[in-house]
Amino acid sequence: MANNVLASLDRECMVNNFVAAYVNEYDRKGILGGPWRYRELADTIGREIVLSTVVEVRELLPAFFGKKLRDSLKAEEKEAIEAFLREMIAALGHAWNWNTEDRREFRRDLGLYADFAMRHALQQKRKITKRHQEESPFVARVALLLDASLLEQARRAAGEFYPKVGTFAQKVLRLTLRPSRT
Repeated sequence: MANNVLASLDRECMVNNFVAAYVNEYDRKGILGGPWRYRELADTIGREIVLSTVVEVRELLPAFFGKKLRDSLKAEEKEAIEAFLREMIAALGHAWNWNTEDRREFRRDLGLYADFAMRHALQQKRKITKRHQEESPFVARVALLLDASLLEQARRAAGEFYPKVGTFAQKVLRLTLRPSRT
């Protein structure tokens, strides 16, 4: 799964397309600041996509056991999901050459994303209007990375981009767990 996420992220040029669209739409070429800054921006936004993808995959996995909700899973099914996610995170760490601090930071950030997903699910159950719902950490963090000087327009752009991350996670998970039989 980790390899499919990273390969698909590169192959589909999600980050490059998002940043290029933002730069073109708002005529913000100055935010790129040269190749080094662009690479750092692309890597960091890519990391945010991976964090969102891991949380999304966790939410989608019960469907592969024929269940809609995680709460309806048997204990061994829940353990299988957690083992899958541990292996995925370990593989990401290996692919990205993480040291101990990198691993700790990723787990901390993943906790932030997971906490938001849990609160968001509760808000949806309670039918809290979209206007009063908490903003995803993805939107806030990507907006800050992208263009801190024009934060509201960067936030809007990141908010419009965010649903594509969920679609990406669904696609990669299907690719990983149900590969074509060609």
